[in-house]
Amino acid sequence: MNFLRSTYLVAWREATERARSRAYVVSTIFTVVLVGGLIAVVALTDTGGPKSYTVGRAGVAPPALATSIAMVATASDVLVSQTEYSDAAAARQAVADGDIDAAIVAGDTIVVKHADGSTIEAILATALGQARLVQQLDALGVDPATLTDAGAISVVATEPPKSDTGEGIAVTTVVLLFLVITTYGQWVLMGVVEEKSTHVVEQVVSSTSVRSLLAGKVIGIAALGLGQLVLLVVLVIGAGSVFDLFTLPSATVPTALWSIVWFLLGFAFYAVAYAAAASLVSRSEDAQAGAMPVALFGVASYLVALTFVVPDPESTVSRVISLLPPVAPIAYPARIAFGDAPVWEILAGVALTIVAIVAVVRLAARIYAGAILSAGGRMKPRQAWRASRELAGR
Repeated sequence: MNFLRSTYLVAWREATERARSRAYVVSTIFTVVLVGGLIAVVALTDTGGPKSYTVGRAGVAPPALATSIAMVATASDVLVSQTEYSDAAAARQAVADGDIDAAIVAGDTIVVKHADGSTIEAILATALGQARLVQQLDALGVDPATLTDAGAISVVATEPPKSDTGEGIAVTTVVLLFLVITTYGQWVLMGVVEEKSTHVVEQVVSSTSVRSLLAGKVIGIAALGLGQLVLLVVLVIGAGSVFDLFTLPSATVPTALWSIVWFLLGFAFYAVAYAAAASLVSRSEDAQAGAMPVALFGVASYLVALTFVVPDPESTVSRVISLLPPVAPIAYPARIAFGDAPVWEILAGVALTIVAIVAVVRLAARIYAGAILSAGGRMKPRQAWRASRELAGR
């Protein structure tokens, strides 16, 4: 049986068996329920329009106060309804009872329940200042309308407008890719250890090559991980687009598509390393300890991307870090989300990552081949390397 055929059969077996497993079904259902719940929370808490406040007025106030409040509220995309009270005490009591959000009394005092710098405080302070200015200009005999005829004010930008993606989608992409790559890397780890501890691997190797077993296992589990990732992305983007629950940044679709590419590259890089680490141990109790270097490497790459790339994706440090193969699968989607990654840099990152994957696959395959049939205690990488050379020389 040739390499491609045997790899396909191993991948098909790995994907179908794990897709029917309780762990995969439960994790898929949990993911859908979790995302669905978050979408429901957004839908239920979204008012679908601007915030609204109720404001009271009492006592003597500048004549233009009501107009100023309405103008400032409109400019702030806020709805404000105004109510007149007979005296300041009634207005204060209405604020204390929660009947209204704030009040202006005696033309110089803003009454709120909690002085916390809220939106309505800022609106009323600005409106009151404008109304007082209009009153003073009127007292001086100056028509405020004439002040707007001094000429138009122009705004000149030194740089093009920034992308509307923001930091939110970048952070979400970084966290999501790290979790998916790590989760399914752990699946590879446990799958290899289980096959060794139950001696299933001995039966499989008797009918196929060790390299086909390694490649098929990684491809099969990658297909399951990709399925869950695509399901999650489609669910979020579909809900945002169809139900208009939130505004999707313009780079959402490109980020989602590139995230799939980088998931495959990142998973290939880390999964073969997890498989090699798992082949060095024979008991499930030793699996996590054996894979600790790979896990720490992945966590370090995640923290580097979150610390340096997300806050400033255009900096020289971020651009250099993004080219590093261990960090690239997490860093580049974040830069794409910001819209700051040139195409040539993305392609360069892909090329370097593929080269690194080839090198890691060759190294991991040698260790995997030398250690997969070993029994007993934990094997050292050097011992596995020597064992693979001996097997190749036979």
